[in-house]
Amino acid sequence: MRYRRGHSTVLATAAALCVLPLGQGGAAFAVEADGLSAYRTAARAKEVTGSASDTGGPLLRPGTYTDTIGPGEKKFYAVDLDAKSDVYVSVVAAPAPGAAVRPDDGIRVLLQQEDGHECGSGEARFREADSGHPLADYAVRRLQPDPGPGPAASTCRYAGRYRVVVERTKAAGDSAAVYPTELKYMTEPGLKRGGMEAAPGPGTWRPVAASSSDKAVKRVAGGTGFNDAPPVTTGVWRDDALPGQTRFYRIPVSWGQRLSVVADVPKAFAPPGFHAPGGVRIGLNNPARGFAGEVFEDYRGAPRTISLGTAPVAYDNRLRGRTDPANAMRVAGWYYLQVGLHPKVGEVVSHPVPVTLRVSVEGTPKAAPAYDGDAEAAGFGVTADPQAVADDGDARRQALRIGGYVGVSTGSALLCWLGGWWLLARRSGRWTAARPGSRARHHGGRRTWPGEVSSPR
Repeated sequence: MRYRRGHSTVLATAAALCVLPLGQGGAAFAVEADGLSAYRTAARAKEVTGSASDTGGPLLRPGTYTDTIGPGEKKFYAVDLDAKSDVYVSVVAAPAPGAAVRPDDGIRVLLQQEDGHECGSGEARFREADSGHPLADYAVRRLQPDPGPGPAASTCRYAGRYRVVVERTKAAGDSAAVYPTELKYMTEPGLKRGGMEAAPGPGTWRPVAASSSDKAVKRVAGGTGFNDAPPVTTGVWRDDALPGQTRFYRIPVSWGQRLSVVADVPKAFAPPGFHAPGGVRIGLNNPARGFAGEVFEDYRGAPRTISLGTAPVAYDNRLRGRTDPANAMRVAGWYYLQVGLHPKVGEVVSHPVPVTLRVSVEGTPKAAPAYDGDAEAAGFGVTADPQAVADDGDARRQALRIGGYVGVSTGSALLCWLGGWWLLARRSGRWTAARPGSRARHHGGRRTWPGEVSSPR
């Protein structure tokens, strides 16, 4: 009887767990149908709904916000600016990872006076043969406007209300999906009186990355976007990426330093003639999420190396034209690296692809300019990154909660199966045994790529 009561208790527990709801934890997974994690928004972001009219729109204060945008849609928001800070308003458009996209699809952000006069703008679009990954750029209000075509020096310098316009470049009526968006409003203190801006020096941008030894390869798991990107520094790093996936990392780059990155993708067993246009991509955004560079390389199954390098970070880089690659290297802080694989690579691999990153932050850090305020607290500096640290901590706690739900769910499913199997065995009057001669199959270890760097996990 003890045997029966014990098993009855097990069955009762299993039955209870079989109907145990996941609650809100089940919705915490942001995973697409193909198993790729969707863009993770900031843990403390506020939901807003942009207005369809330029006469309205929710008021944004320094911080992070979420919204959505459809093809051909234009949304309006309001901001109150002072007369002593440079202002950055960025937008991230986050389609499903690896989704089919077209080169006319993208996102545009503008900062305007209430009379419609443009103060700054930014735009990011998909390229030919591209696939779904986060797009980001910013609009900047500078107290001293960038040189070249643009607003006159007397405009956009006053304190008051301004308008933020976010526009989807894809035509309305198209079947493309609605994209989640994330807006971030940041202010950079101006310079103290007498801290005059210098003229930009000679061009120093260079797409050359330093090589490093493979003897001390470190493991890292890239994030889904700006908010959960893990920190990496000078050295050799190893991650795994699925076809269609884009991995994010953040790298501290101080005043006077330049960043160089080399990404290595190993050989795959591809049939003759296989070709994945733009199969490997790396991109870079500055601490305000402004576009700083992007490189694509085709993939045909042979080992591939792709590199990206920058100019040294300097305050006077902002005096360069907006199309100058060095313009985005205007502030010190956490720079965001993206590494992505095109979904077509999945035609020749069905498992995560090992990617080796050689990161080099070169140059001796220099003193910050004479800010009239705390630039580091505003997110422009490498010694303080409060928003990223807070979001990363929240993300890790959320991941632990999700892990708990997964553990309970998996255990519940296993108990349900065992309970059902036990009932069937009891009803048939015998336990099911393995057939004579049968052997269990065990798939141990992990499949590796030819030439893959071996490192401890």
